[in-house]
Amino acid sequence: MDGSNTLNSLSSRVEEAIKPHSIRAFASKIDVSEGTLRRILKGEDPKLSIIERIAEEADVSLLWLITGEAQTTLPESQTSMHPLVKLDEFNEAFVLVPGYHVSVSTGHGAFNGHTQIARHLAFRRKWLEYKNLEKSELAVVFAKGDSMEPTIHNNNTILVDLSDKKLSEGLIYVVRLGEELYAKRLQQYLDGSVRLISDNKEYVEQVVKPDELEQLEIIGKVVWIGKDLT
Repeated sequence: MDGSNTLNSLSSRVEEAIKPHSIRAFASKIDVSEGTLRRILKGEDPKLSIIERIAEEADVSLLWLITGEAQTTLPESQTSMHPLVKLDEFNEAFVLVPGYHVSVSTGHGAFNGHTQIARHLAFRRKWLEYKNLEKSELAVVFAKGDSMEPTIHNNNTILVDLSDKKLSEGLIYVVRLGEELYAKRLQQYLDGSVRLISDNKEYVEQVVKPDELEQLEIIGKVVWIGKDLT
């Protein structure tokens, strides 16, 4: 079986990893409830600690389990379809960035140190270094609505650099305006007012006047957008 074609989701890789054990038996081995494991197999995002336990107990690569990516070369004695990448090798190559239960573009919600972490996403350490991004200053949020199409689609994953709050013309930022969060292009006028511009031209741009700027907070700059191709 070609795992690259069939194991294209975390839940399918978990299902493959726990074989030949039953769901109940494997859940007991990693000290979680059977219901928790069944929800993971149905597509629910698990905690990182649970994924680590699954990888360790099933003797599979944590890298493969999270990302589906295998090593390019394997030892000659390696006959399993699962590459054996150790945890320290994964940590050396990847950085896990927290993803929050926060939606932007049309959603309400707080975005601060008390916001719940829903998941972690793996990004290549070398890519972050190339982009001069600091792990501690990054967060993943989720787009809602179609106001930034075709650049950002509904439910796209967005990586935000929380350290970059300096307005640069035409770039996309996550901002809070009043009680709502948006992902918008920003443009500043000579009088100090700021335009919030949607890529979807069916939406009218919003203008925040100089005497209203206290209602506008730049959360951070959007530096990466995760998209489904179909």
